[in-house]
Amino acid sequence: MFKIRDRVLLGILAGVICGLPGRVTNSVEYHLGLTDVKYGQIASSLFIPKNKVNTSEAKIIASLTNHTTISITGIIITYLLSATGRDNAVIKGTGVGSVLWIAIYGLSARLGLTIRSKKPLSSLLSFIDHAVFGAFCGLFAAKFGHSSLFPDRNMNEGEKLPLIGNLTQDNTISPKSDGVL
Repeated sequence: MFKIRDRVLLGILAGVICGLPGRVTNSVEYHLGLTDVKYGQIASSLFIPKNKVNTSEAKIIASLTNHTTISITGIIITYLLSATGRDNAVIKGTGVGSVLWIAIYGLSARLGLTIRSKKPLSSLLSFIDHAVFGAFCGLFAAKFGHSSLFPDRNMNEGEKLPLIGNLTQDNTISPKSDGVL
């Protein structure tokens, strides 16, 4: 099976692919009347007036914001797994997804930066969506990431890619020792 060797690319793919079910689920919840706010409306309300979140321009902004957020979240999960190992990837991903939920759905709404839902069930459904997104993202990164990206007791030190490193003259990666990125 093909394995991805680049952490950033792996994170972006994990975020975008694993974020699709959450958007679909949120759309279904919205159309069933279980929630009164779609994630796109929340995302676009960061940049445009709240009374214009249903325009075509807002939908473009919402898509850009959502894809950027889920890509960054996928990268964070990938680096977390790279630092701590692939074991319990689903739990680690769920944790990151839960923190994302607190930041986006809780903190930004409380500060008045985004639209706030008036339905109590919205918060619970959103938490579930974000936790499931994180879980799938962790699972995706663990399954499709190359073994050299993750710490493993069975690998030789030379086979592992460092979290931060640079190329030497012979095009091999060596850890940075001067602390500069």
